[in-house]
Amino acid sequence: MASAGQRPRKDRQVTERASQWGTDGWAVPLGQGEMLDLGGPHRPEVLVRGSEVGEAFGVFVFHHDVITENPPHAHHDWAKVLYVLEGDYEFRVGDAEFSGGPGTTVVVPRGSYHTFVTATGGKILFVSGPAGNEAMFLELARLGAAPPPGQPAAVEKRFATTTLTGEDAFPWRGLGS
Repeated sequence: MASAGQRPRKDRQVTERASQWGTDGWAVPLGQGEMLDLGGPHRPEVLVRGSEVGEAFGVFVFHHDVITENPPHAHHDWAKVLYVLEGDYEFRVGDAEFSGGPGTTVVVPRGSYHTFVTATGGKILFVSGPAGNEAMFLELARLGAAPPPGQPAAVEKRFATTTLTGEDAFPWRGLGS
């Protein structure tokens, strides 16, 4: 059994019962998650892996530098809820465009193309359900900051993620300018 404040064992299943209260929970303070290096302005910090909660959801914080362009993409196997912790952002989800700072919640339905930029940098808490988004980032991080050509695209394909390119991406470029 995990002690208060500790992550559960990797093999712990969500159906395991510790008492009549159920399975023990845990806390992960910001900055003490699993920080990943993707070799760019996005630095995910994984707080909860899907494997720790029966694949119900995954949770991570993106730490951002200034982002002036971000290719629009869609995840076809999960939806996401974003909560801005720090910084100012411009978002596009589907055809909707909006701005948000700390305290803003953004909903990204499954399969919707989305993107964001930030002139300030910042942090956004992401919850994806079901799990998968955090697993994709864990796998991309294992490739290293300068992966061989084609490998990131293969990972994205395996996780049912598509990116708009060429003329399809053009209306998304320059968001917030």
